[in-house]
Amino acid sequence: MAISHLLALGAALSWTLAGLLSHQVVLRFGSLHFNRMRMLAAAFLLLIMITITGGEFRLPAVFWLPVLASAIIGVVLGDYFLFVAMRRLGPRRTAILFAGNAPIAAILSWLFLEEILSLLQILAILIGFAGICFAIIYGKRRDLLHVWEAITPPLWIGLAAGLFAATGQAVGVLILRPVMAAGADPLLVGLIRVSIAGLLFWISWPFDRKKSDHPLFPDLKMSFLILANGFFGLSFGAFLLLKALETGAVAQVAILSSMSPVMILPFVWYKTGKCPAWGAWLGALLVTLSTLWL
Repeated sequence: MAISHLLALGAALSWTLAGLLSHQVVLRFGSLHFNRMRMLAAAFLLLIMITITGGEFRLPAVFWLPVLASAIIGVVLGDYFLFVAMRRLGPRRTAILFAGNAPIAAILSWLFLEEILSLLQILAILIGFAGICFAIIYGKRRDLLHVWEAITPPLWIGLAAGLFAATGQAVGVLILRPVMAAGADPLLVGLIRVSIAGLLFWISWPFDRKKSDHPLFPDLKMSFLILANGFFGLSFGAFLLLKALETGAVAQVAILSSMSPVMILPFVWYKTGKCPAWGAWLGALLVTLSTLWL
C-alpha cells in the first residue's frame, strides 16, 4: 500500500474522532457558531504546528486563487452543511453521507483532471453509493434510542445537507490537487484555508438570527471538545489529507479518506452498548469493498 493510501486512511480515522467529538457541541451551538469557534481553534493549532516544524509562512502567488476557492467551497460551505447534517442525523448517518464525497471526487477527477476510471472503478463507485443507501435506510435498530441515532425531522433537510457537504469536500479536494502536487506546504495551505473560512464565518455573526440562543464563548468542557475537533478535523486530519494529495490520485485519496462509516461503527457500539443494525454493517461493508477496488 502506497504512503498516500496510509495517509488517507489516517485522515479518515482522524475525521471519525472529530465527528464523534463534535455532536454534543453542534447540538448546543448550531452549525454556524460551532464552525466559528472551531476555525479559531484550528488556526491556533496550525500556527503552533508550523512554528514547531520550522515551516515558512509564504505561499507562491499562483496558489492563492485555488486555495481561496477550496476554502470557500470545501470548508465554508462543506463544513457548514456537514454540521447541519450532524445536528439533524447524528454522527453515524452523517459519516455515511459524507462518504459520498469519494465517488463524487472520483467522477470530477475523471472529468476535469483526466484521471482514468476503469470499468472496475466505476463499479466500485456504484457499490459504494449502494452502501450509503443501505446504511441510511436500514442502519438503525428499533430499540436504539441513543441521541447519536436521533433524527430531527424533516429527514430530507439532513440528507440534502449531507450531500451538499460531500460535494463541497469533493470539489475542495479537486481544486487543491494541483497545488499539493506542485509542492505547497500542507500545513500552510491548511492554515490559510481555515483562516479564510474563519473570517467569513465571523463576518456572518451580526446577521446570525440565533446568536442570542448561545453564549459567544463556550465553557471549559465545550472548549476542550472544540479544540479536539479542531485538531482531528481541520489541523492534523486535514494535514494528512493534503499530504496524501501530494502523490495520490484524487479518486483513491477521496475513497480511502471516506472510510469513516466503517471506522465509526465500533465507537457507536461502545457508546450505545448495542450492536449497530445489519444495514449499518452491510452499508459499511459495501463502502469498504468499493475502496478496495478503487
